[in-house]
Order: sequence, then structure tokens, then C-alpha cells
Amino acid sequence: MIKSFFIIASLLIASNAFAGGTNLSELKKESKIDDAGKLFLTELHDLNAPHAINPVSLSDKSIFGDKSFRFEVNHGECGQAEGWSDCENERERSELYFEWKDNQFGAARDEKWKREKWYRFYLFVPKGFNSVVPAKTSLIQWKRRRPSRVIIMFQYHKGGLLFNLNGDTFAKDQWYLMKKDKELRGQWTEILFNTNWHPDADKGYMKVWIDGEMKFDYKGKANDDVKGKELNLRFGIYNSFLNKYRKVTGNTTYPQRVVYFDGVKGDTTCEKLLKDQTRCDALLAQTMSMPIDYHNFVYGKWSQKWSGG
Repeated sequence: MIKSFFIIASLLIASNAFAGGTNLSELKKESKIDDAGKLFLTELHDLNAPHAINPVSLSDKSIFGDKSFRFEVNHGECGQAEGWSDCENERERSELYFEWKDNQFGAARDEKWKREKWYRFYLFVPKGFNSVVPAKTSLIQWKRRRPSRVIIMFQYHKGGLLFNLNGDTFAKDQWYLMKKDKELRGQWTEILFNTNWHPDADKGYMKVWIDGEMKFDYKGKANDDVKGKELNLRFGIYNSFLNKYRKVTGNTTYPQRVVYFDGVKGDTTCEKLLKDQTRCDALLAQTMSMPIDYHNFVYGKWSQKWSGG
């Protein structure tokens, strides 16, 4: 009995020692320093690999304040939870969960639908970022709860940063190019996203600005009309369909993937988000037609000669 106890204790100590990255309390502290607004960092994704070398850490590479969030995924860093295994479903990830606090004294909860929301992210994709295309890479996603289904994603794929109306919630997957890969890498990109998560096609809307320029102006259904009342945000690196990468490249291992996020914030109006009325007026004065759906580009015939330009 005593021997069994020491064996179990040793395994737990080894597991905690092997798991890397910055602890959650320090990540929460940095999010508060950056003024996340009504977004509240609640936890590391429960499917982050417990044996990951350095899944989420703080970096001196920053555009907002002194630190940024650094996300890293290495080959084999997949996790498991009750009822699901990323390892058995061609997935790897390193993500953070965020919920919503209506005021500083209230509890953090899932976000609610039918309410205007504004979000800001600064994203840095290194020049030497190792793509696992044609596997998918989600950088930012919102999921509705009970059941857990994706609403929208910002993805890295062929060509650069794409905005995805996800097939979990919409009639089919749709992809829209936000920023070309050659313009995305090696510099900070500001992403502003405005929606009301409304399921009514006559009331819903979504708008995206990249580096201050409107790239997506959509009016229509912005959520599931029955099971979208509660939702939450998670961001970082989430790779899926990794078998496609192996099939196309012939590689049996996946390269290290690293991205950075900074200045992540959410609020109920543009003015509260940016604290700059003049800039908000300029953003809201912009309009555009719906861009081209990149569906065929994402799922079209893959060429190993593609350069990512």
C-alpha cells in the first residue's frame, strides 16, 4: 500500500515537472495589466497536452505593454478529456479560454447572444512560421455551448489569415481572406471584430477590420437560432485534420508552431474598446461589398509547390 502511494506520488511530481509554460495566475495577471476589458481569462484549454514543453508563456515581444502571450505546439502535443481525445482525432493545440464579465464585481460567465460586442487582438505570425497546411490552423474561435459547436474562426491557411463562417453553425463553411501571408508574417496585425451574435438574419451582423481597414461587412444570421444563447472565446493555436499534412508532404512528424497575441480586449462599444472616438468614427464610416468566398481555394487541389504568397 505504502509502495503504491509513493509510485503514484512520483508520477504526479514527474508530470507536473514535465509540463511547461507560464502558470495560469501569471497569465491572468498579464491579461489584467493589458486591460482586457470585459474579457476574463479563465483557464488553459483542457485539451492542451499535459506533457507540452512550453504551450503558453509570456514573451518580451510586445506591441501593447511589456509582454505578450506566446503559444507553442510541438509534434505529439495532444491532450485528452472525458469523452474526447485530440490524439485520436488528428488534432494538437495550445489555447486559452476567455469568458465575459459585465462588471468588475460580477462573476465571469459565458457570453450571451443578441448583444453588441467589440473585440481587439494583436497577432504576430513569425516570418519563419511552420505551416502544417493543408491541415487547418485556428488562431481565434468562438464556440456556442451545450452542445459545443464553432460559430466563427480566424484561421491561418493557404494564402494567409482567413475569416471562417463555420459549417457547425452556418449552412456551409465559408472563408474570406483578411490578410495575405506575405503581409502577415513578421509584423503585428491588429484584428477588430464587431458582432451581436444574433440568430435572426434580419438583425445579425459581423464586421472585421484588419490594421484599420474594413475587410468584412456582413448582414445576416450571426449565430444558431436555437442553441447559441451562450458562447465563449478561445485563442492560440489549434490544428485539426493533421492527417492531410502527412498525406501531402510525406512527413510523419509535425514542425514546431509558434504565434503571439497581445492587447486582447472585449467590450460593448467601439469607444469603450479603443478609447478613441475619432478612430471609431473613421472605422464605422467604412463600408464594403462582401468579399470572395475562398472555399474552393481552401479545399482545391493541393500543390506542394505553393509558396504561401
